[in-house]
Amino acid sequence: MIVSINYRRLKIPLATCFLCFTTFFAVAQEEPYAVIMSRINLDLQLGVNDGVLLKRINKNMTSLNADGSWADINYADVQYEPLKRVKDMATAYIRPSNKLYNNTELHSAIVKSLQNWLDKNPKNKNWWYNDIFYPQAIGETLILMRNAKTGLPATLENALVKRMIRRLRAGDGANTSDEALHYLYRACLTKNKATLDSAAKYLFEPIAITDGKEGVQVDGSYYQHGKQQAIASYGRVFAGNSVNAAFYLRATEYALPKDQLAILVNYLKNTFLKTVRGAFYDFNVRGRGISRKDSLSSGMGGMVNKIKLFDPENAAYWDASVKRTSGVELPSYKIIPTHNQFWKSGYTLHLRPAYTFTVQTASTRTLRTERGNNENILGKFLPDGATNIQRSGSEYANLMPVWEWDKIPGTTSRDYPDDKGTTVLKEWGIPGTTKFVGGVSDGIYGVSCYDLNYDSVQAKKAWFFFDQEVVCLGAGIKSGTKENITTTINQAWLRGYLASSNGAHANAKSGHWAVHDSIGYIFPRGGNLEISSKSQTGNWYRINHFQSKNELSHKVFKIWLNHGKNPQNASYQYVVVPGIDAAGLKKYNQSMIQVLRNTDELQAVKHTGLDMLQAVFYKAGTLAANGLSLQVDQPCTVYIKDLNGKSPTLYIADPAQENATITVLLKLPGLSKPKSIDCNLPAGAFAGATANFKIKE
Repeated sequence: MIVSINYRRLKIPLATCFLCFTTFFAVAQEEPYAVIMSRINLDLQLGVNDGVLLKRINKNMTSLNADGSWADINYADVQYEPLKRVKDMATAYIRPSNKLYNNTELHSAIVKSLQNWLDKNPKNKNWWYNDIFYPQAIGETLILMRNAKTGLPATLENALVKRMIRRLRAGDGANTSDEALHYLYRACLTKNKATLDSAAKYLFEPIAITDGKEGVQVDGSYYQHGKQQAIASYGRVFAGNSVNAAFYLRATEYALPKDQLAILVNYLKNTFLKTVRGAFYDFNVRGRGISRKDSLSSGMGGMVNKIKLFDPENAAYWDASVKRTSGVELPSYKIIPTHNQFWKSGYTLHLRPAYTFTVQTASTRTLRTERGNNENILGKFLPDGATNIQRSGSEYANLMPVWEWDKIPGTTSRDYPDDKGTTVLKEWGIPGTTKFVGGVSDGIYGVSCYDLNYDSVQAKKAWFFFDQEVVCLGAGIKSGTKENITTTINQAWLRGYLASSNGAHANAKSGHWAVHDSIGYIFPRGGNLEISSKSQTGNWYRINHFQSKNELSHKVFKIWLNHGKNPQNASYQYVVVPGIDAAGLKKYNQSMIQVLRNTDELQAVKHTGLDMLQAVFYKAGTLAANGLSLQVDQPCTVYIKDLNGKSPTLYIADPAQENATITVLLKLPGLSKPKSIDCNLPAGAFAGATANFKIKE
């Protein structure tokens, strides 16, 4: 329907009508660019400390040359620093709360520095700086300066905007969203609808479920650089960019669609934020970023606060996450017990209010933790069953320069004379070597396994996850190398109270225990146990050639089992009990944990307190013990809940991801007769996931 308006009858002058229309049209043209840009501007200033910023700028200004270059920067291989410094100056210049607000000399320095960058046109060997960081940093500086009383010269701004133009790589996960972000900046600066359309499209393109390609996987994990777990490395970039994009574009025609919002929220709630303990990441999810200073510090508060604006339904969850990660509340605050087995990525995440315990493994289906750009140089054993054990969250933060890298927590490896033996020899990912890698889970409890065959060391490794404890078993440990073979239980900051049953060295058949930093370790079958609380030295440069060469020395708690040279069928058993002291450990009821088998064919643990059985069958076989029998016709992981009840539940998975059906024969105390079950297993993208079966009389 067309509505005709008689302006003469309304007695409104035609000139006024035209002015109203043109004003409305002008505002419409401004929108949504001005709205989006104002949100970006506010976001760029979020959490700025004016005092700290002022000191940093004053320090940097001492090395600023008259031509706008910095004397202490090598422009032949420039990285972050020049553009970071200019952005700092722009931030201070536009903030009324900063002493440098509207400062004439600072404005001159900003203009000269940007002009110098434009003239030099630096390039880096790493494409990421050229195509992502440089245009992002330029765009952010230009947006900040749009809010200045005295802006940049138009010719300079226009030239810098042109310099931002890059070809966008579609379908590249986090990298795609990274590039689309500076497209968004450029669209707002130029008020270009086509560029804004592209920016919105590619910012949200990675928010999708995929199978094997880079991005969010069907199990909730994240891949980047091939089939490599990257939950809080590139997954952090994906999460941050996606949240920012949704925050900037909310309530506009470009707002994040509801179906993609559900994917993003699920990734954040059920994967990403679970890897943060207190204010710190699990080191297993940081990829090669583990070799960067402060890389385990999460800084989650700002991002999570934004989410509430476009996902108010989960406001209580986001509020709890902010309080927990900012230190307002304890790391245990409103933690719900969960157990996630990420079958696509070989990653296990066991979460309790008292602790976080994770395991990272690699298989022939995935890539080992990468070395790239001379980062993570010594991380050879990171995917070989590394266990991250956190209570406060900061147990490993910035400890990596002095780590002994052949003693990564949880791993069984050669004890090299120095860390050169732990060097990752090939960049950008090496495939795993075995296929029987995975686990079974009911979402609260589970068991994980790793068939280790790497660097001339073989072992069958398994982890059994309960409430108060995690049972760690190893069997079939073999190696013909000249070095001792060790299994490291932990290597963390030395903190507070350290107690053990037999001092720093012990070799007995049973009875070992140790407590450090409120985490207990029990060794039911003993072993050649060694404990160190000495200072260890190192520097960041040895693990990352972009980091400092300054020597560091830190006291480190290190505990490991020495299997000696040339072991042929060695084994180990230890129980990790977080949230306990020496007195509590002595009272701890070890009888609830019954290790029924620990061989290279079968590892099984019964927990009498929880009435459950967990087992890893490396080949078809039978477990018979204490009035029960469990027989399988294929290798698998099995977990039975309500073991002695009349209606137990069987959970089963195939870590090799090969079998469609596994037949299980059960004889259980609560059942009057044996039960045979043909277990149909998940297939395709879900091969390796858990199937469950309710057993009834």
